[in-house]
Amino acid sequence: MFNSISMTQMAASIAKALGVEAPKLAREPIPQVEKLIENTCGKPVVDRIMIYNPDAIGMWLYQKYTKEFAPVMERTQLAVPVATVMPSVTPVCFGSMYTGAFPEEHGIMKYEKPVIKIDTLFDAMVRAGKKVALVADDDSSMSMIFKERDIDYYIMPYDGECVEKGLELIKEDKYDMVIVYNMEYDDCMHDTVPESDVSLAAMKHHIDAFAKLVDAVKENWASHDTLVCWATDHGIHVEGNPQSEYYTHGNHGDYIPEDINIMHFYGTCPKKDR
Repeated sequence: MFNSISMTQMAASIAKALGVEAPKLAREPIPQVEKLIENTCGKPVVDRIMIYNPDAIGMWLYQKYTKEFAPVMERTQLAVPVATVMPSVTPVCFGSMYTGAFPEEHGIMKYEKPVIKIDTLFDAMVRAGKKVALVADDDSSMSMIFKERDIDYYIMPYDGECVEKGLELIKEDKYDMVIVYNMEYDDCMHDTVPESDVSLAAMKHHIDAFAKLVDAVKENWASHDTLVCWATDHGIHVEGNPQSEYYTHGNHGDYIPEDINIMHFYGTCPKKDR
């Protein structure tokens, strides 16, 4: 019922891709990510990483609306079925994504947004002398739980401004890792249901944003070997009576495949002068 690759393996995979020591409690990296880099770039590490974090895009959405995900698939070479952690809510899941640790280790066990105190991917990057930019919506989990690190934070009003800032930072080409978080789909599916018109429109906005960011990487980071990643935090389900618009809404947080199973996508953009 549940995917076998754990969310806790992503942090070490990203660290290894940049030749950086993993966060102290991170689980083992995903071997297919290293193989992807080796096979496409001719070496086990890259120079740059761009991570796009769309909130709440469950695996079943990809399975049901596969054609809509064509821009993501066309810009990546590896699709990884991942199991997120419990409870499957945003700060808990992103806490595990960027520490490689389980919730009881990083300390966020419910929907709350304290600053994580254990070692994170951001700390590992700083120790290695890497420059990191984190772009996130104001008051979001991503804007709050990873504070107090020696990285550059760009906290924007909402998704559109986040994507524009991400494009700007990629064009500047001064960061080793750029992370862009978006939350429109999660907002819309909570207000309605996961497959409402507004929710599916938001899903497409995230897909389009990823495509724009990767295209900007290809144009502006052409002198670097780059890893790009689509990494969502958790899935979603319909809660309530499907026959009643008044008591039905989208939700997540349960130990069910709809909430736990997600897809991550990895791609490489080898430098052009090789």
